[in-house]
Amino acid sequence: MKNFVINLDRHPEKFENFLKRNAGCGIAFERFSATNGLELTDQEVMAMRLVAPGSQFTRGAVGGAASLWRILNWIAKQNEPALVFEDDCTIRHDIIGRLEALLPSLGSWDLLVLGYNTDSILDLELAQGMKSMMVFRPIHPDDASDAAFQRSNSQVAALRLNCCFGPAGTAISPQGASRLLELCFPMDNRPVRIEALGNRMLPTIGLDGMGNSTYHLFKAYACFAPLVVPRNNNATSTTYTHDARIWG
Repeated sequence: MKNFVINLDRHPEKFENFLKRNAGCGIAFERFSATNGLELTDQEVMAMRLVAPGSQFTRGAVGGAASLWRILNWIAKQNEPALVFEDDCTIRHDIIGRLEALLPSLGSWDLLVLGYNTDSILDLELAQGMKSMMVFRPIHPDDASDAAFQRSNSQVAALRLNCCFGPAGTAISPQGASRLLELCFPMDNRPVRIEALGNRMLPTIGLDGMGNSTYHLFKAYACFAPLVVPRNNNATSTTYTHDARIWG
């Protein structure tokens, strides 16, 4: 299956570290040159329909959305499913065998989230009218927990996804790419109710909010146990910047 590892040109060391960290996965990883949000003009953002006019997002969030938008268009046009990874994630060594078993079992599917941030919540559907909402420990993985995670052979199921934050690895089908383009672009600042956080209403500040407001509208699943875990270090993040502005 085609794969994309999203990496900014100005951070080649992140891709190099990704390759070293995940050398045991058996995947021939392909680097994808990420869009630099610092270089996007209003005209380019509006032409790509990345952001609804008048919405407020950081340049990092818009750059991240532009990278995914380009990948989704490739998947839809080529009619070929693909794996998409962030360059800070750690991947289980048995990912290939797990996906070979999981994906056919889903029949028709749009999106399978392989892993997500562990400093927030995960909300999955167990059966109609039954949910499981969970948190994780450790909140932030380190080298020791990453190594244990990669060697893990715990069972992996694909369950309908209600809510997660920071998808760090995803499998996307061609029909899923089309649905994501339709439902998540252009991004706006819609409020999203997060049941697992006491029904808090959170404003959409990036693709997380758009996803969490739309997962119920298409065939979105998540792996549990996860096959991918991100470091999610905001101190080195190129998405969670502090330059929010109004676009359009």
